[in-house]
Amino acid sequence: MNKDHSNTDRATVIAGPDGEVRDRPPRLIVVSGVFLGHQLEIGDEPVIIGRAVEATLSLPHPSVSRSHCRVWREGERFYIEDLGSTNKTYLNGQSVLRAELGDGDQIGIGNHALKFFRGASPEARYHQELIDLAVHDGLTGFFNRRHFRMLLDDHVERARGGVNLAVLIVDLDHFKQINDHFGHLVGDQVISSVSQVIRELSYSSCQHGRLGGEEFAVSLPEATHDEACRFAEQIRAGIAQHRFEIRGEPHVITASVGVASWGESMHSSADLLRRADERLYKAKANGRNRVESD
Repeated sequence: MNKDHSNTDRATVIAGPDGEVRDRPPRLIVVSGVFLGHQLEIGDEPVIIGRAVEATLSLPHPSVSRSHCRVWREGERFYIEDLGSTNKTYLNGQSVLRAELGDGDQIGIGNHALKFFRGASPEARYHQELIDLAVHDGLTGFFNRRHFRMLLDDHVERARGGVNLAVLIVDLDHFKQINDHFGHLVGDQVISSVSQVIRELSYSSCQHGRLGGEEFAVSLPEATHDEACRFAEQIRAGIAQHRFEIRGEPHVITASVGVASWGESMHSSADLLRRADERLYKAKANGRNRVESD
């Protein structure tokens, strides 16, 4: 688990003061499928797209071959090549073996659709705004509950193959008192601030979700149980030590954390979340501002 403080779940199109979208690197955006919203910049190294875990962009679905296709650049031109896939690679609705990519082209790979953009454009901004509305929580920028569950389902598929997986559920302590005393606008500001604390402490592989209200979830692909517990303690301590100012006065806000790791007795992502939720309630029952795990 490599720490990367630049990690973000929201991939935004940056606009200048005049509303013009600034230049962005050439990239692929998943516009349909489980990984809706995922982006991949096209640099100097070829990009392999496929079902395999080691693919540059892994789309683990039966309709996708292990190494389905590759995308690469030659100077200022970009190309796509099918790698002998079972279900073929499609470019703007036509199957291709090898073709040059143009700005805005749509690529079909199994049950996923991707768009290629050479840089910033009104169409790129349009797609990004639609994706943000569909998959992100507007207050925190974390994935919404529905999309987080979809991603967790994918992580569980990998865990069935022997890859480590852990999940944290983080819930703010006595949050109702903040809403009741200061109002929901202040409560929203606290939730937003806490999400930033979680994001800044996270690893590059983490996936964040807002499950609802003051409850967050973090998926930790490839993390051992001990690593997940240490990370959960970092989250708990980071929130407790953060300086929250409400109407000019400092306030201490704490959180309880439940940790669960994928095990043989589990059958689905619902089982994993249920186990983490049980540990969360144990943390609440044992005094709050603590981490509980298996």
